Amino acid sequence: MNFVRLWILFSMVLVSAGWILSAIHQLNRAGYAVFLLPLVIFVFVRWNKTGQHAGQMVHRWRCKLAKRFRRRPPQLFLLIAVLSFAGGGWYPPLNFDANAYRLPRVMHWLAAGQWHWIHTFDARMNISACGMEWLSAPLILFTRSDRLLFLINLVSYLMLPGMLYSVFTHLCVRPRAAWWWTWLLSAGLCFALQAGGIANDTFAVIYSLAAVDLALRAREKQCVADLWLSLLAAALLTGAKQSNLPLAPLWLIAAWPARSLLWQNPLRSVAVALVALLISAVPISVINYHYLGSWMPVDVPGIATLGKFQLNPFWGIVGNALSLPVQNLVPPFYTLFPPLHSYWPLLWNDWMRQFAGTPMGAHFASFERFGFLTEAYYRGVTEANAGIGFWVCVMVLATGRALRRWRKTNGLPAQMAPASSVILWLRWTPWALLVVFMAKNGAFENARQLAPYYPFLFVAWLARPGQSSVTRDRAWQQLALAGMVIAALLVATAPERPLFPAQTLSRLAHSHFPGSDFVEDEFLHYAESGYCQMAARRDYLRDHVPTGESMIGYYDKLFAADEAGLWLPYGRRQVYSVMPDESPDALRRAGAHFVVVDASSALATDGTIDHWLRRFNATVVGQYTFPLSTAKPSDLPGLYLTQLL
Repeated sequence: MNFVRLWILFSMVLVSAGWILSAIHQLNRAGYAVFLLPLVIFVFVRWNKTGQHAGQMVHRWRCKLAKRFRRRPPQLFLLIAVLSFAGGGWYPPLNFDANAYRLPRVMHWLAAGQWHWIHTFDARMNISACGMEWLSAPLILFTRSDRLLFLINLVSYLMLPGMLYSVFTHLCVRPRAAWWWTWLLSAGLCFALQAGGIANDTFAVIYSLAAVDLALRAREKQCVADLWLSLLAAALLTGAKQSNLPLAPLWLIAAWPARSLLWQNPLRSVAVALVALLISAVPISVINYHYLGSWMPVDVPGIATLGKFQLNPFWGIVGNALSLPVQNLVPPFYTLFPPLHSYWPLLWNDWMRQFAGTPMGAHFASFERFGFLTEAYYRGVTEANAGIGFWVCVMVLATGRALRRWRKTNGLPAQMAPASSVILWLRWTPWALLVVFMAKNGAFENARQLAPYYPFLFVAWLARPGQSSVTRDRAWQQLALAGMVIAALLVATAPERPLFPAQTLSRLAHSHFPGSDFVEDEFLHYAESGYCQMAARRDYLRDHVPTGESMIGYYDKLFAADEAGLWLPYGRRQVYSVMPDESPDALRRAGAHFVVVDASSALATDGTIDHWLRRFNATVVGQYTFPLSTAKPSDLPGLYLTQLL
C-alpha cells in the first residue's frame, strides 16, 4: 500500500508540474528537475526514517515475493507481467490512438515549452484529458524516446492485485473469494493486454481503487493523510479520461463518513483540495469551454467526423446494452474456429449496417459505428478493443451455476451480519454509474473505457453467500487458471507485440500452405497487419524525411496515426499540421518545405493526389504504399512525401 501512496504522489507531482510549468513557459528539463527534487528528498527522508538498509529491504521483499508467488494464480499473473515487460521493451509503441493524437500533442507542448491549443484538424489533441500525457512528457523529454512509456501501464498493472484484494475485503467480500477473483480479474483482457502498451484506459484503475480504499482506511485509522491521498487519487482518475467522471461519486460515498478529519488541519485540506482541482478534469474542461463553449465538445470538426456522439440518454442505454456485451463476449482466438472466424464477424457487421438503415436503427445513428466489430476481431482480441474479456464472463456464468447447486445442497444461508450503509452504497452505486456511462458514451470500442468501472461492478455479486465455497471446487479453480493461461497466450501473441518470430513463421506457413484460409488469415494478421503497417510507415518516415529539416508539414484529416513518426528523432524536429483549407503561403511562413500527405485524405478533399499537388504547388519526392490496398494502382492509399516548389 505504501507503493500505491507513493505512486499517487508521483502522479500528482507530474500532472501538476505539467500545468504549472506550462503557465510559466518552462515545460523543459530544468523545470521538471525543480519539481521532482522535493519528491526525491521526501522519499529519501521517509526511507531513512524506516531505519532499514537497502540489503534489508531487498531481503524482506524477496521473502515476501517468495511467499506470495507460491501458488498458481500469482505465478500466472507474474507470467503475464513478464511477458508484458518483454513485449513493451522490445517493440515500439504502436497503439493507434496514442500515435494519432496523444504522442503528437505531447511533442507539440514540449516543442513550445508549454501546453497550448494546437493548430490541428484532430480535435482530440486539444479537448481530451491530459493525465497520461503529463505522465509521459518527462519520460520523453529526458530520454528523447517513447520506448519506456509502457512502464506507466506496467507499474499500474503490478499494483492491481493488491488494490483489488484490499477493496474487495474492505467491502465485505470474504477473503477466499476476494483472493481468487483478485487474480482472475487481474487477468481480464483489458488489463493484461494494455499492461505492455501505452493505451490510456487501464492505468487509471489504480486511482479509482485507491480513491475508495484510502478513504475507507482513513475512517478506520482516523488518518487525515489517507483521506487527502484518496482525494488526490479521485482527482487523478477524472483527469486521466473524461469517461471516468461518473466514478467520482464513489469517492464521495467512501470519504463522507471521514469528512470531519478534514477540519483537523483546514489549511492543509484547502491546499490539497486546490491541488486536486489542478490535477483533475477541471483545467481541460475550463480550457475547452474557453475555446469551444463546452466543457467536453463532441460536435466540432475532428470529432464529429467520427460520430455525432450526441446521444439520446434512453437510446444510449439501449444501444450500449447490446454493444458492451458483444465486445466483452468476443472469443479471444477466432482462428481456433475457422468457419466462425471467416464468416461470422463479416455477417455481423453486415447485419449492423442493414439495421442502421431501418427506422429502429436510426435511433442509434449518434453512435460511432454502432454494434460493429473491428477488423482486429476477425482474428482475435487486442488491446485496442478488449473489455474485461470472454473468459471472465464464462467464469461469472460458471460461478452462478455453482452457487445455485450450493444453495440446493446447503439451503438458505444463515443470516449474515448487516453491512453498513456506506458499504451497501459502494456495492450498488457502480451499477447506477454504469447506466450514466451508457447514456452518454457512444464511442466505438467503449468496453475498454470501462476498465476503471469493472472491479466495482463485481463487488455486490462477490459479497453474496457461497462465493468462498464455490472457489474451493477443483473444477472451478481449473477453469479460472485456464482463463489466466489464455490471457498469457494473448499477451504473447498480440499482433502489436508478438513474442515469437511471427512474420517469419507466417511467411513460411504462407509459402508451404498457399491454399489454406487459416494460414492466409494468420499471414495477414502478423505479416501485413495494421500494426506492422504502422511500424513500417514509421521506419519509412524516419529514413526518407530529410534529416536537416526542422519543420515538416503533415496533412491528414482521416486520423491515419502517422504524425508521431514524423517527430522522430524526438526533440530535433517540429511538425506543422496542415488543415484542409490551408494555403501554401501559410506552410511557407511556418517554415515547412516538405509535407507528408496521407493519400486517403487528399483523395477525400481534392479527388486525386494530382489536384492536391497543384493546389499546394508541390511535387512528389517519395511514396509509401499500403500493402493491403484494393484501390486503383494510380491512386493507392498510402503516404506521399512532397516538396513545396
